[in-house]
Amino acid sequence: MFWILLLIALAVLFYAMRQDLQVRRYELVAEKINAPVRLLLLSDLHSGFYGKDQKTLVAHIRACRPDAILLAGDIADDRAPFVGTARLLSAVAGDYPCYYVAGNHEFRTGEIDTVKQKIATFGVTVLAGQTANLKLRGQNLQIAGIDDPACETYVQGANWQAELDTCAAQRDRAAYSVLLTHRPERVAAYQKSGFDLVLAGHAHGGQVRIPGLLNGIYAPNQGLFPRYAGGRYQLGKTTLIVSRGLCRNGLPRVFNRPELVFVELLPKKAK
Repeated sequence: MFWILLLIALAVLFYAMRQDLQVRRYELVAEKINAPVRLLLLSDLHSGFYGKDQKTLVAHIRACRPDAILLAGDIADDRAPFVGTARLLSAVAGDYPCYYVAGNHEFRTGEIDTVKQKIATFGVTVLAGQTANLKLRGQNLQIAGIDDPACETYVQGANWQAELDTCAAQRDRAAYSVLLTHRPERVAAYQKSGFDLVLAGHAHGGQVRIPGLLNGIYAPNQGLFPRYAGGRYQLGKTTLIVSRGLCRNGLPRVFNRPELVFVELLPKKAK
């Protein structure tokens, strides 16, 4: 009996500590959508690597066959070299429409303009209080993006709420609207903004999870037992999806595998 229990404990421990990449899928039915649209959300790479030259990460991305890739901040890092970010963007940005917003670690570099310029050189659209109108599968979508609130610390005159207000004012009520942001917990502002979908990261999945009991033990800017550690949340008519991110650092991720988030927007008739 002892050996059986030991084997079970080791199996649970192995599963709990898995650090290999997974794809988490969400389906959203929307009246404004007439044909399926596939959005892929990446967050918190921190310029890390998945396979040589990002081959593992790129293979997962291509397998999802996204219509657009959305990068929700901390794709680069203030300590790790930019090369991990460069390898990823050089592999995918030429093949898919890509949209990026800055996270707190990119602002911590003290060279946010340089970071954004580097990312833009790969053909990525950098959003900081702007809205991009695009047509995917014959229908109009809006992708709005805002900087992380850290912008107010590192950039003179920056105003996070003003960026959000500008994006909200540009929202076309007839088009399906997506807000790309790094920070998940400012839910009152997101709900008030009126976007159909808000995509965020930053929380790293709360680091330690207990499936079915605890969604996360700690997240930056949320503290202990964060409410918005990862998953899908309904904010009135606005849906918030928080990625658990791609970061693998010195802190353990327990029952919290790094993830890509695949969001499929579906018309009502598809259900």
